[in-house]
Amino acid sequence: MESYLCIPDLQIPFEHDRALEFICYLKKHYKIKNENMICLGDETDGYFGSLFKKDPDSIYSARTEIEQTIETMKRWYAQFPLMKVAISNHGLRWQRRATDCEIPSMLMRKYEEWIQAPEGWKWQKHWVIEGSKERFMVEHGDDWGGGAHVQMALHNGMSTIAGHHHSKAVIEHFTTNNKRMWACYSGCLIDFEQFAFNYGRKHPKKPVIGATVIIDGGKMPVFVPF
Repeated sequence: MESYLCIPDLQIPFEHDRALEFICYLKKHYKIKNENMICLGDETDGYFGSLFKKDPDSIYSARTEIEQTIETMKRWYAQFPLMKVAISNHGLRWQRRATDCEIPSMLMRKYEEWIQAPEGWKWQKHWVIEGSKERFMVEHGDDWGGGAHVQMALHNGMSTIAGHHHSKAVIEHFTTNNKRMWACYSGCLIDFEQFAFNYGRKHPKKPVIGATVIIDGGKMPVFVPF
């Protein structure tokens, strides 16, 4: 049956150094078609686009972070010509920074333009995937709290997969009065040793590294740890 590969938060250029290799392996192993590649958002970090205070020991400037982001993204484009991407909070960081500075959108380059995305990469807030056995929804999940995966699916009225919450790789199947659904968080593919994640050093739960493959025509999400 057709399968789908869901890539959780990369936050390039702070991604795990073998993230691309890992995703290429999963695509080949599970025989994922190009059109069934999905990114759960936060594909880039936009560290200097955030409104938070910056680490004085940063190895990047705003310019060099953007340059490295573009170079890394080009390697992902080369491997995956088609990608459905969930719009996410990190992808909107520079836009929000501009809004905070009262810069009108007509003066800003589009996100897809400055990261030099190919035509085959498309962004939406929500994606409804029509599996042969079950339809499911893809979103980033930043509108919800960390334990709200079931509520997310109930709100959407269909099985749902999200990223955003790095420390959660959760799959839960449940049945309502008239429907069976699943809800899933997919961990992340970040490099937790990077300075960009210093904010999480004292959190009791650390990032769960891996990705999710949805098999059997959309019926079965499977988390694959790195």
